[in-house]
Amino acid sequence: MVPRMLRRFGSLDLEEKIINSAAFIAVIAVFCPWASGYLLGSDPVSYSGLGFYTSFIGASVLLINVYILSLTVVPLTGGPIILKKRKKDNVRLACSAVSTILILSALSVLMRITFQFSRMEIRFGINTALIASMVVTFYAFLRVQEQKKSEVEEIFQNPTRNDLSERVDQIKEKVLAPAPPEPEEHRLSRNI
Repeated sequence: MVPRMLRRFGSLDLEEKIINSAAFIAVIAVFCPWASGYLLGSDPVSYSGLGFYTSFIGASVLLINVYILSLTVVPLTGGPIILKKRKKDNVRLACSAVSTILILSALSVLMRITFQFSRMEIRFGINTALIASMVVTFYAFLRVQEQKKSEVEEIFQNPTRNDLSERVDQIKEKVLAPAPPEPEEHRLSRNI
């Protein structure tokens, strides 16, 4: 089952692959350290996105990115389609934008704490989650723009260049076709 799913994942568009890979990285980054150091003379501590003051934000980011992943992974594994294709890109854009905003708010909380406690520092996990979430937002935005472009093209049904060249060839054939032969004149022969 795993090789079949990997084959299906390999057949996705490049944007789909990037969106899902970045969402997966954001999920993993929630479990990585977001802050570490010494808090009020204690032993060294390390907090992931699911710990410390930002645990609610980290849990929200985790659930949002798992939902973004499930929009693609569930249908690939043979499950039901969660959202129709037209709505999927818009929902992904909204969810990833919320995830990015939540991570920025967690970063601001952690920055304030590191200013108050000089021996605390911000770790790589929150930066990785922020970058991955921004990538998901950017590529989801590109997919929405591509969808809008295709909707406009469907409305106007702009013929492609090949269709135009075929039409020009058909018109040339009609114009340049040889004229039909003129009917033969029937003459009465005089046999006198």
